Amino acid sequence: MIRRKWKKFLKFLLSSVIVSFFFLLVIASTEQMCPPEGCGQPGEFIQKLPQRVIRPNSEVKRILRWTGFFNDLTWEETDDSYFKPCKVKECTMTNDRTLFDQTDAVLFHAGALWNFWKGSRMPSKRHAYQTWILHNIEPPPRVPLNLVPFYGVFNWTAWYRRDSDVPVSYGGYTSLPLPPSIKFNKSLKTNWAKENNRFSAWMSSNCFDYNRRQLVIKELKSYLGQDMDLYGKCGGKRCPETICYDTLSNYKFFFTFENCNCKDYITEKFWSALLRRQVPVVFGGSSSQDYAKIAPPHSYIHVKDFKDVKSLVDYLRYLDQNETAYNEYLDWTVDHDVYSELPARRKWWCDLCEALHNKSKPAQVYTDISGWMQDDWCPQWSLVNQLGRLLDGVKISLGLL
Repeated sequence: MIRRKWKKFLKFLLSSVIVSFFFLLVIASTEQMCPPEGCGQPGEFIQKLPQRVIRPNSEVKRILRWTGFFNDLTWEETDDSYFKPCKVKECTMTNDRTLFDQTDAVLFHAGALWNFWKGSRMPSKRHAYQTWILHNIEPPPRVPLNLVPFYGVFNWTAWYRRDSDVPVSYGGYTSLPLPPSIKFNKSLKTNWAKENNRFSAWMSSNCFDYNRRQLVIKELKSYLGQDMDLYGKCGGKRCPETICYDTLSNYKFFFTFENCNCKDYITEKFWSALLRRQVPVVFGGSSSQDYAKIAPPHSYIHVKDFKDVKSLVDYLRYLDQNETAYNEYLDWTVDHDVYSELPARRKWWCDLCEALHNKSKPAQVYTDISGWMQDDWCPQWSLVNQLGRLLDGVKISLGLL
């Protein structure tokens, strides 16, 4: 057993060395660190311009997708049909660079912008009537792109952060127009404490994260024992693909721990748990307030709101024994509904179209786009961070942490 563990350790160590050498080559010129005093103050990153120029005869706004979404040139098979349900629908999207001069917005994805061999393949010119947009859905530790060369290039950001110009969310919720008689009649409400008849679960296949979330999971498992099931590569329990949704829906609590805790970084894990009508136990964002800004009321439990893991477990045990208290976490289902990642991405195209038609949006340019990205409390991408998460994953798997 010990010999097998050492073989596993040496295998991971060799892999880490190879990966580290590759990353060293790739980011030797891109690694960016902030000084101890920080990268600047909010507002120092953006310069307001005198006026916003509108392209003549542009009743229909054209969006040129200069890059793909990562490597996907279709941007997840999007086309002009995505604008049909929008409140403002007079937009069109294209990948045809010959239409550059007749384009209102030029869209770049951060994950596709940099090529190690060819560098940044940017347009050779720009027009005053164009809005250049940088799109990104990954947190700073997962963005190995040096943004310093792009100072003064982008006008808008389209990130998951709420302070982005056209935010890209991983999910959201809407209100349902229900009569008060349904909302306040307890006999018409679902008893979720009975519907969700298993205690708790976690699922992850990324065992090399920045959060060391597996250490929290390990401690939770030590208290919960058989009342906590672990799925995925990091847990071992298999979730059959054809019935995975139904399998996971049986749990009262689902642990939705992000791979890093960054400002507003709340992914589809959280929204998927709400869709399954569970109580998510969350570990992400800069604090529980990041969730409060976007989540249905009283719908989640944040790890950081408890002094230690034992206190959290005690509270979960209490809710398990108190149907009324547990169901209060799902009262939002009476007059709200939620949507997850794919509908959120579709909604973003509507938001972008509406923003391009909004003449009141100020003219601006990001004079320090990297400073804006680094205006966060989580670490930036660096070789040290990459090595750290890989080694942490190895040590956790071997029981050395």
